[in-house]
Amino acid sequence: MKPYLFAKQIWEQVPAYQTIVGSTMPQQFEQLPIINKHNYLLAYPMQDLCLPGSLDKIHLIGASSGFSKTGAVFWPKRPCDEKDYIHSIEDLFVNVFHIDGRKTLCLECLAFGMWIGGMQLATAIRMIGLTEKYRFTIATPGLDLRTAVEVIEAYHAHYDQIMIITNPSNIPIITALLGREVERLKGKVYFPVVGEYFSESLREHVCAEYGHSLDRTEVLRTGYGSADTGEVSFETERAIRIRKFFSHHPELSKQFFGTEDTPMMLELSPNVYVEIVNGHIVVTKDQFIPLVRYDTNDCGAILHREDLRGVVPDELLDPMPEQWMYVMGRADNAVIFYGTNLMIGEIQQFLLDLDKTEGYGGLYSVHEKVENDISTFEFVIYTRGEHADAERFKTLLVQFLCGNSNEFAFKYHNLSKSLDRPLIQVSTQDIADLQGNLKHRFII
Repeated sequence: MKPYLFAKQIWEQVPAYQTIVGSTMPQQFEQLPIINKHNYLLAYPMQDLCLPGSLDKIHLIGASSGFSKTGAVFWPKRPCDEKDYIHSIEDLFVNVFHIDGRKTLCLECLAFGMWIGGMQLATAIRMIGLTEKYRFTIATPGLDLRTAVEVIEAYHAHYDQIMIITNPSNIPIITALLGREVERLKGKVYFPVVGEYFSESLREHVCAEYGHSLDRTEVLRTGYGSADTGEVSFETERAIRIRKFFSHHPELSKQFFGTEDTPMMLELSPNVYVEIVNGHIVVTKDQFIPLVRYDTNDCGAILHREDLRGVVPDELLDPMPEQWMYVMGRADNAVIFYGTNLMIGEIQQFLLDLDKTEGYGGLYSVHEKVENDISTFEFVIYTRGEHADAERFKTLLVQFLCGNSNEFAFKYHNLSKSLDRPLIQVSTQDIADLQGNLKHRFII
């Protein structure tokens, strides 16, 4: 893609984009405004966001998110968009999960309704099944995770492998609901996941729970994109190998990325132009509603192969393209404790690394409660087993946060003492009681 020429074409043809840019096209691509959901997608009528006549050719309307508090965008889709998507999903399933050689049960455990991601993926996997090229059976329990588990229990013996398409934060719930049945599924379950950042330690944790060796890269596999942008980048085995290298050398991860929670590494789609502006991933892409310099509100950067020469082993580095990207997660993916950032991924990695006897179930949430201008941070730790101790988790969590940040330690101890109350509270809840009927967010 030649981004400036593409932007000029969109400026000439799309009314909303001409309005936001102005009557004169800037001379440089970098002078074009940064657009986002609020100042662009939600600010103009749908027909003004599309190329001329594109609304005459659509076959589908879907929402950008069924969970957004800031308003959904109702996206039009053209048949050609969905056909390309079906082919890319089929290629992924064949090349990564080998459905051409394994009898496969595939369950989609995502939200449906108007959310375009869930229903588009459901269409794609049904079309793959309808081709009859593969021994490929699908079920679509959506976020009724108990029903998903019942289907697995009833049918798993008849299949070589089970693919569960879901959000990463639903995996611990599914595991808890399966209970002892997990033992019978060792080496058979794979999770193509969407929608959330996850740590490398979570991938290895899922490998261990489901009987795979820790170096397997396909057990948990994702791509990066959204209902707004479509696919931007995707995990490959070679990119995951480099992430694993950094994850196993946290001092290098800290040096290069500023955190021991190694970011996700992905190869760029050839159909998208990516910039990093003020640490945010900014996307230019030709699609049903064309986007020029669209701020995703995700944090990341572009990695250049030669920048890592001498740090990453050559056998990992040389198969990689000249540049790829890393993703840290949402720009707001932190709890702000009196001015100190507590990173969601680092807390999750700490909890996953606890001894299994502590009973951590793989999921937590945190809520800031403000009373009389005093903020208290209430963590809910989802656990397995009856003997999980909330006070024990609180002690361990505060110890970790203090050890991870001298700034936090100073603030926490002094503020708690001044206010005569602990500013972090912890309660526990059995993860088997948590249903996936709402998209999980760590910060609620």
